[in-house]
Amino acid sequence: MARKKSSTNTKIKEGRGLGHGKGYKPFLRVGDVPSLGKSSRPKGWKTERTHQLLSSLELNYFYVLEWAPGVVDVREQFPLPLEETLEIAKRLGIKHSADNATGESFIMTTDFLVDEVIDGKTILKARSIKPASELGSKRVLEKLEIERTYWADRGVDWGLVTDQDIPMALSKNVEWVHDSLLPEVPEDLLCQIETALFAELEERADMPLSKLALKVDRDLGMKPGLALSVVRHLIASRQWLVDMNQLILTDKPLSVTRNFSDIALA
Repeated sequence: MARKKSSTNTKIKEGRGLGHGKGYKPFLRVGDVPSLGKSSRPKGWKTERTHQLLSSLELNYFYVLEWAPGVVDVREQFPLPLEETLEIAKRLGIKHSADNATGESFIMTTDFLVDEVIDGKTILKARSIKPASELGSKRVLEKLEIERTYWADRGVDWGLVTDQDIPMALSKNVEWVHDSLLPEVPEDLLCQIETALFAELEERADMPLSKLALKVDRDLGMKPGLALSVVRHLIASRQWLVDMNQLILTDKPLSVTRNFSDIALA
């Protein structure tokens, strides 16, 4: 993504592109530029802040990052210093992105800057997100090369992620459970519902998940839908282990393993 140079001073004053974790402020926000598909503002599990995602593809990849246990921070729409990208473009003999009407250069951004802990060390990774269908464009590849070179000059692992690289079943599963990490259910009731759900899963392994959850709602005298919300919470908090690379369908049975060894229910 890119943005006009004329807006840089305002963004700098706002502290955009600075900070880590909850305090990070994306350089671009939903509404600053036309979105490519569905723009989104999900609240991150890892950062506890609202993320600014400008396309459906960015959202899909974001959910993959949310599930990855080693990822500890996600910074989206990260700005690259204009002076440096201009120098790189000149060095490579590539035209820098600019406004056709005014000639003002755009600020380039990297879609995701990720902190991942590997073998006890925090590794910085930069990731650009593009539909595979756009990679036939010479201009797209030129802009990606400027970005790749910027991170290579810093010894940072840069990679290109396309729709063909994203495990969509995993992404969709995380999306399904994402807003159910902490349901407002008392701990004793949560334990009661979990016990009833797991007992039904063991006894009725062939029953579709939605029907099984509704049965638990009826048996416990609860509002319809509560048991299914608890299922989502249990998966999100990894208290129930399921194959996240197989799409979870509520009209199909669900295979679950308990994981309460060192995780509290609430």
